[in-house]
Amino acid sequence: MTVQRTLVLLAALTLPPLVGAQAPSSVAAWTPPGPTACAFSGWTTNQKPEILVRAEASATSDVLGSLPTTLGDGPDPDIDYYSVTFDVTEARDGWLKIKNASDDMTGGDVSQPRPVYRGEGWIEAADAQVGIQSARGYARPDIATERLLDLGHDWLTERATLQGIVACEGDWLLLDYEMRNNEKFERLAPKDRARGRAWFRGLCASAETTCDMRSVDE
Repeated sequence: MTVQRTLVLLAALTLPPLVGAQAPSSVAAWTPPGPTACAFSGWTTNQKPEILVRAEASATSDVLGSLPTTLGDGPDPDIDYYSVTFDVTEARDGWLKIKNASDDMTGGDVSQPRPVYRGEGWIEAADAQVGIQSARGYARPDIATERLLDLGHDWLTERATLQGIVACEGDWLLLDYEMRNNEKFERLAPKDRARGRAWFRGLCASAETTCDMRSVDE
């Protein structure tokens, strides 16, 4: 190998990374050490036939009732089925305390075909969904902290699925998410679906449409 070629190879090894390449952030999202009070509404996922509501935030706690989901065919083919909605009042150790569950949108004027537990109880955090009309996730519930995710003009729940609602702080939610679509809204291969945790604002409680609200990113 010539001296000139050796120098070229050494220079290539010391070049800076390509423009546009981003190093992963060394900052992890702050996670509150205990339970947090919440005041938002969400709806059921459709990953299982029903969602169990338990007496305590534990998988071994007594089952109080259940919430139906939209997974599979409903009992009446003439009825449009919607996700059950509910209010969330607390987040704790991967669980959410809920109340006021409602299936009132299903069936319209037709009598409600599905039994719904409407009292207080706990569901797994991964069984709840919300819309996030924001592109930016932060290290803490404060826009002055490091931005851990920025999707430009795309909202989080347009390009990612929620894996769990971890905690609440005022208008902020700490969310675990998994990217599903790239910037062209093409489906990502499973190996390319990055996961993350960050604090987000811009909550929308409607499963059927977007919410008419001012952008929190402006």
